[in-house]
Amino acid sequence: MLDYLVTSRTRRTLLELLWRDGVSGTATALADKSGVAFAGAYKELKKMVESELAEVVWRRGGKEYSANRSHPMAGLLEGLMKQSKTKKNKHSEYSERLRGNLAFLGLPVNARKVAPGADVTMESLLADAADLAQADASVARSLPVLFGRFGDSLDFDLLKHESWKRGNKHRVGFFLDLAGELLGNRLLTEASRSFMDQRYTVPKQFFEDQSELSQELAELRTPNLARKWGWRMNMGLDAFESTFEKFGNEAVPT
Repeated sequence: MLDYLVTSRTRRTLLELLWRDGVSGTATALADKSGVAFAGAYKELKKMVESELAEVVWRRGGKEYSANRSHPMAGLLEGLMKQSKTKKNKHSEYSERLRGNLAFLGLPVNARKVAPGADVTMESLLADAADLAQADASVARSLPVLFGRFGDSLDFDLLKHESWKRGNKHRVGFFLDLAGELLGNRLLTEASRSFMDQRYTVPKQFFEDQSELSQELAELRTPNLARKWGWRMNMGLDAFESTFEKFGNEAVPT
């Protein structure tokens, strides 16, 4: 429910830190702990103070933020946080396992290597990874390697079905097209066309909760292929190319 009510990942993460986990600290410390940009964290913390959801005190020469437990809606908010904790734990566990699968397959992501289960198809793993990529730049940067490595053996109909179930068919198609361009593989390029969602007429930020500066840089750095798919990202084609060149020819673990 919290995901539905609070659509901003930065705001939701900070609310969970302050209200669910009881964390307090400076804007810099909270930004680091939540994994969001300082500018976005500071902006949201300022709004929380204005709304009396957070309180701020000067301590050790800096401003420290914490939950305002005397807020009249504190009980309701704490109830929502308890509901989100179980869901978040399950989501975090799954995300870590997925990162472990990607690391096992040779991608440069910071995770302990975990072999995919026997029931995990490459099509379902790629569809899940495309979702994870919007929150993790290291996954986004290296995912074309996996699309390129397994591209010739993919069941594109199954991949389309798996991505349709997750609501990210357009995102998966982008990675297919990008891998096709980096590898010079027309099969992937051609296959990607049926994944394109024609409703993407207004450019969207590829990564979640980008700061204003990142959005401005995205206007300059977005690869032309990403623009074709309606994405804006603060990651140039050179980042994808260098990762692909370094890891694209590594052997697949068995």
